[in-house]
Amino acid sequence: MKYMGSKNRFSKYLLPIILKDRKPNQWYVEPFVGGCNMIDKVQGHRIGADANKYLIAMWKGLQEDLKRPLQIPRELHAEARTEYNNRQSNKFTDFEIGWIGFMASFNGRFFGGGYSGKHKNRDYVNEQIRNTTKQIPLIKTVDFYHCEYQNLEIPSESIIYCDIPYQGTKVYDSKLVFDYPKFWQWCRDMTKQGHKVFISEYNAPEDFKCLWEKETKVSIRPTKTLIQTEKLFTYE
Repeated sequence: MKYMGSKNRFSKYLLPIILKDRKPNQWYVEPFVGGCNMIDKVQGHRIGADANKYLIAMWKGLQEDLKRPLQIPRELHAEARTEYNNRQSNKFTDFEIGWIGFMASFNGRFFGGGYSGKHKNRDYVNEQIRNTTKQIPLIKTVDFYHCEYQNLEIPSESIIYCDIPYQGTKVYDSKLVFDYPKFWQWCRDMTKQGHKVFISEYNAPEDFKCLWEKETKVSIRPTKTLIQTEKLFTYE
C-alpha cells in the first residue's frame, strides 16, 4: 500500500538486518505499522499497532474481507473526508473511512492531500486498491491493535521495529505532536527490558548506533525532490 514514508523499497535491506538473530517463535512487533509494507514480508508471530484508529480498522476489516467499494469517486471521498474531519460516523464505519481515505487520497496521505483520482493514463485509486488487495493474504495472521506505541503490550524479548514520523517532516495530522525525546527514552527502556529495538529515521541521539544507511530521493512536490539519507538505528 502506498503510504507516506513507506519502507517497501528498503525492506530488502532492512529486514535481513532486523531479523538476522531472530529466534524460533520470537515476536516481531511494529508499533507504527502504517501501510504494512515491512510486516507483510515477515513470517511467524507478528503484532502491528498504530495510533490511527481508521488505519487499524481498515486492516482488521480486510482480514475479515468486509464489503468495501472498489470504485471510489471524488464525491464518495469528499463525504468520507467530511465525516473524518468532523469526527463523526453517521454514514460510514471506521473501516469504510479508513478504506476510502487511504485508497483515494493523494499520495496515500489519508485525507491530507486531496483526491488522487486519475492523471493522464494512470488511475491512482485503482492502483492503490490493487496493491493493497495483494497484501491481504500476507497480513491475515497479524495481530492488529489501535493504541499509542507506549501503551502497546509487547511480548517479552520481542523484535521491535519503529518507523516513526521523521523529525522535521510533514505528518498526516498537523494537530498531532510527536514527542521525540520521550520516544527515544522509550527505546532505551525497551532495550533494557530485553527487547531488540530498531528505528528508521534520518538522525538519532548519539547513544544510538547506525546499522545501515542509503541515500534516496524524496519527493517534496511533483516538481521538486531532495536527497536524504535513510538510516536504521539500534540501541545497545
